[in-house]
Amino acid sequence: MEKIRVALILTGFEELADFHLIESLKEHLSSAPNFEFKVIEINHKEIQKTVEEIQQYRPIFTIEFNTKGVIWGQNNQEKKTLHDIMGFVNISIMTQDPIINAPNILELKRTNTINSLFVITDLRYGEFLARLGFQNIFFIAPCANENLAPKDEKEKDINVLFIGDAIDPNELIKKWSNAMDPVLKDFLVEVGEFCFRNPEITPLYAVDYLLSLMNPQFQEAFNKMRNEQPQAYYQFLFQTGIYTNLRRNWFILNYLEGIEGLVIAGITEGNLPEGFQVAQITNIKEKLEYIKRAKLVLTTFPTFVPSSIGFTPLEAAMLKTPTMINYRHTLPSFFKPNEEIIAFNPLDRLDIEEKLLFYLENEKDREIIGENAYKAFDQKFRCNDRIEFLKNLMIDIYNKAKNSPPPQPSSQQSLNNPGRRPPSVN
Repeated sequence: MEKIRVALILTGFEELADFHLIESLKEHLSSAPNFEFKVIEINHKEIQKTVEEIQQYRPIFTIEFNTKGVIWGQNNQEKKTLHDIMGFVNISIMTQDPIINAPNILELKRTNTINSLFVITDLRYGEFLARLGFQNIFFIAPCANENLAPKDEKEKDINVLFIGDAIDPNELIKKWSNAMDPVLKDFLVEVGEFCFRNPEITPLYAVDYLLSLMNPQFQEAFNKMRNEQPQAYYQFLFQTGIYTNLRRNWFILNYLEGIEGLVIAGITEGNLPEGFQVAQITNIKEKLEYIKRAKLVLTTFPTFVPSSIGFTPLEAAMLKTPTMINYRHTLPSFFKPNEEIIAFNPLDRLDIEEKLLFYLENEKDREIIGENAYKAFDQKFRCNDRIEFLKNLMIDIYNKAKNSPPPQPSSQQSLNNPGRRPPSVN
C-alpha cells in the first residue's frame, strides 16, 4: 500500500495554542503505519524554494493552521492555491476565529478552491465558514499535550496569573479616532459595549440587533459596506471583538487593586493598578511554566472563542492549576463549574472578589479544583484522540479518491503537477 504522505506546513506565525497539536502531529504521524510525515517550514524570503520542496515531497495532504500556510500560484492565468494546482488536499486547522483571517478565507472562496478542508475547534467557526459556502468542515474539541508540560516542580510563587491582554480600551478608541469614520467608530463602541454587557453575545450577532435600532441612512450605508466590502466588514467585527475583550479584562483588573502577587501574562497598555507585574511570554514553554508557578489562573472567555473552551483552561487543568473564568452557558459542556473550574459573573464585582480571595486563602479547596480539573483533562482533552480522528479522516479521503476515476489533466499550469490524480474532497 502506498504510504499517505503528509506535510505539516509551518509559517512561523503559529499561535502558542497551536503547538499542542503541532507536537502531537509530530509524535503520532511520524510513527504511524501507512503514513509518511514531513515538516516543511515556509521560506518567506524565497517562497519558490518552499514550493520546490513541496513538489519534491509530493504530499497527498498538507496541514497548516488558520489558513496562514496556504500558498498561492497561477493556473491558466488565474490565481489558485498550490494545493488545487498540484492536486493535494490542504487541511486548515482553525484554532482561531475565521474572522481574524478573513482576507485569506475570502480569497479561498473567490478562487473556488476544491481541495480545501477545515478542521475547527469551535462550532461557531463552522457556521461562519458554511455561510460563505464551504462544505468540508469537521470539528475537534481543543486539547493539550502533556509532553509540553514542565518536567521539574515549580514553586507556587505567583498568587494569581491573569492570562489575557490588559489594555485600556480608551487607548484603542483614541487610535480609531485618527483612522475611522466617527459615526462608524461610535457604532463599533456601542456594539462592543453591548457584547460586554451581554457575555453570551458575539459581535457577529450583536451587529444585526443594534443595526436595526439605527436610523435608515446609517443602516443603508452600513449594509452597503458589508455587501460591497466584505473585508472591511470583517475587520469591523474583528476590531469589535478586540474592544470587547479589552473592556472585559480592564473592568475585572481594575477591581482587583490590592491583590498581592498578581501577574499579567499578556500585552499591557494604560495605567494598571499599582503592584501588578507583567510576564514577558514569548513561547508555549514559558507560558506553561508560568501557569505551573501560579496558585490560581484568572482569565476570561475571548470573544473569538464563541462557543468552545479555548486552550488556556486546558493547559491549566493539565498542570493541576485551578482556573477562574467567567460563566457562559457552554462552560458545563467542558468543565463542571465550581467542581473542576471556578466560574464567576464577569459583571459582578463582589462575586469576582469573593471567589478570588476565598480560593487564595484556602489551599485545600484550590487543590481539589486542580485535581478534578486534571481528571477531566485526562479523560477528555488529550490530543491523542484528535490526531486519531485526523488520521482516519485522511485515510477515508485517500481511499475514496483512489477508487474514483482520474480527471483530465490541465494543459497549462505554472506549477508542475506531479502526475497524481487530485484527491478532491468534494
